Parts: sequence; C-alpha cells; structure tokens
Amino acid sequence: LSKVLCPGFRVGFCTAPPQLVTHMERHYAVAMLHSCNLSQRVAASYFETVGVEGFLEKAVVSTQSTGKDLITKFLSRLALSREPSPIRAISNYLLSLPPEKDVLSLAGGAPAPSTFPIESVSVSLKSGIDFKIDGAAMATTLQYNRTIGLVELLEFWSKIIGMMNPYPGPERQTIVTTGAEFGSYLVLNALIDEGDTVLVSDPIYPPLLLKTKAMNANVESIFEDPVVGGLCPKHLRSTLENWPETERKPKVLVVCPTGSNPSGANVPESHRREIYDLVCEHDLLLIEDDPYYFLNYGEALNSFLHYDREGRVIRLDSLSKVLCPGFRVGFCTAPPQLVTHMERHYAVAMLHSCNLSQRVAASYFETVGVEGFLEKAVVSTQSTGSLEKRLQKGMSSLPIFAWHSV
Repeated sequence: LSKVLCPGFRVGFCTAPPQLVTHMERHYAVAMLHSCNLSQRVAASYFETVGVEGFLEKAVVSTQSTGKDLITKFLSRLALSREPSPIRAISNYLLSLPPEKDVLSLAGGAPAPSTFPIESVSVSLKSGIDFKIDGAAMATTLQYNRTIGLVELLEFWSKIIGMMNPYPGPERQTIVTTGAEFGSYLVLNALIDEGDTVLVSDPIYPPLLLKTKAMNANVESIFEDPVVGGLCPKHLRSTLENWPETERKPKVLVVCPTGSNPSGANVPESHRREIYDLVCEHDLLLIEDDPYYFLNYGEALNSFLHYDREGRVIRLDSLSKVLCPGFRVGFCTAPPQLVTHMERHYAVAMLHSCNLSQRVAASYFETVGVEGFLEKAVVSTQSTGSLEKRLQKGMSSLPIFAWHSV
C-alpha cells in the first residue's frame, strides 16, 4: 500500500499458493510475529469507509499527481489508458530529420511524393493579394504530417496568443484541432469520467450538452449575471461552497467569455479575475471556449490565460469566425501534459487535421502578417453591424415591434 495509501504503514500483500504461504508464515512467526496491527486496522477501516471504488479512485489520483504536474490528476481513466502510437512516433522522428538524410522508410505507409497528382495551389484574396503553394511546402502539405499540426501554423498562432495574452503562467503547448468543436470534444474526453460533474454557464451552447451526455457526465448550470452579463461569479461561488459533501466535486468549468453563445454576453474583466480565483480556490480546471474572441465590439478583453498562474486554463480558439468555417481549423492551448493525451486520442481517431486547410491558413497568415489578420478580424466584426439595419428594416413593418437604441 506504500504507493497508493502511505509507505509509513509498511503494509503489503503476497498472494501465492497455500503451500508457499505456510512456509512464509513460519518464517514470519519467528522473525517478527506479525505486521503492525495498528496500521493494518487503520488500513482496513479506511477500505471499509471508502469502499472498493473509492480506493481505486484514490489510486488513480495518486498515480496522476506525482511530481509538480497539476493536470494529470484530472485526467480521465480513458485518457490514462491511451498509449502513444508507435507509428506516429516513427513518423515524427522521420519528419524531424533534415532533408539531406534522404531516408526511405516504409514504417508509416507514406506514399511516394512522385505519385501525388497535385503540383501546386494558387490562392487569390479579395484584397487583391495572391500567393502560391508549391515545391517543398506543397510536398509536405500532401503527405502525412504531425498530429499536433503544421509547424508554420503553430508558430504563427503562438505569436497571436503571445501578443493578445502575454500569459505569465506555467508552460503551455498548442495543438491544431479540426475546429474548436472537436477541440472541446478532445479536452472533455481527456478529463471527464462517467459520473463527473461539468459546470457550464446558463444558457449554454447545446452541442456541449450532447458531448457530456454521451460521457454520462453530470451538468451543473451557473447563471449569467443579470446586470452585466456573462457567467456570474457570485453564483459560481455559492454553488461550489455549498456543494454536497457526499458528491464528487466538479472537475471543470466551461466558459465562453466573449460573445457567449447563445446569450451574446461578455464576461467583464473584473469577473474574469474573480472566476479564475474561484477555480484555483476549489481546485478546478477552466475550459475557455473562445471562438468569438476577435469579434468583440468593444475594447479587447484579456483571456483567462492572462491570469493563469497555476496552469489551470485550457483555451480553445477557432478560425471559423475570422477566416472561414469550412477550413475546420481550430487551436487548443493547454499544459503540455494534457496536449500529450489529446494528441494520443487524435492520432488514432483521425491522425491529424487536414493539411491543405492548415497550409492555406499558414500561407495566408504569412502573407498578411499579425496586423493584417487582426485588421481582418475587426472588419469582420464591423460588418456584422448590418444586422442592426436589417432588424430595423424588417421590424418596422410589424406594428407589435418598436426599435429603441440603448
């Protein structure tokens, strides 16, 4: 029990054929009579109190919480059972070799590049700028690639995250996902066991409930603030402080802090700080599902990453709202331990996201730069202002509605 209860008790077990146990017992009787009864009694009473399931759950947590790693104690049993793909490991090694090595490997089942029928792809932007993908860039685009995502795309997104939210906290890593939708699925799958509770804002994006339902997880709703909007820290505090002692405490809080879908509300800056402090106080992880971050009408708000001093925030981003949804490109920025388990799942589920959409996005970012991307996001935000004109025009013909500017 040294590794799953405590080593100081000096309690262990040997299960063997009776004949062997008889001779061990004879030795034991003359060597030290028996083991410490007090430690045996405390251990037995502990097992009687928590039961088999409680002991096994404690054993899993003990396994997860070694070292300074915070994330692993939250991982689901399914995530812990996933092993690295040996083929992916070989492929990643081969991808890391310089071109002059010229290694021909049959391990990953990669087709010969000479058999690919596509030579190049040309892209024309509405701004009048054109770019072309060919040569080595096209070759890597058409071939199998790293599960974690295209290097050039990840490098650019790290600049965006670093510029918008210069987080001071622990090390983080980003993985490209097939949209933020799949990113949230990977994260929940890596963290949630059957019977776990997920805290969500009310109202909430319906597909999230479908994911938690499929995992047989419980959902607890946290109201939005009736005055300023966004998830209400006061209700969150009340919920956590009055959580029934007989039930497992929630593992994660899911927040859509900017333009929350479907309410459209923002979590104010002061509330973001308070929510993060509550997450730390009650030992939760915070999933920041933020696909509308770049579409904020007012002054840019800090991501929860900005306050993350303990490595509790898992951020989901998407290009669907600021580039195009058909590309199915999103990002998850999280502690490396979590990304590792997400990558293992991804590798056996779909290997990696579409290289072509990643390459076009990376080339677009390289062409327009960080400022060009942010400017495009602002234009996208401004263009939604036409909705107000449409609403006014449409409702003006209906006698039961009147338009009021607030």
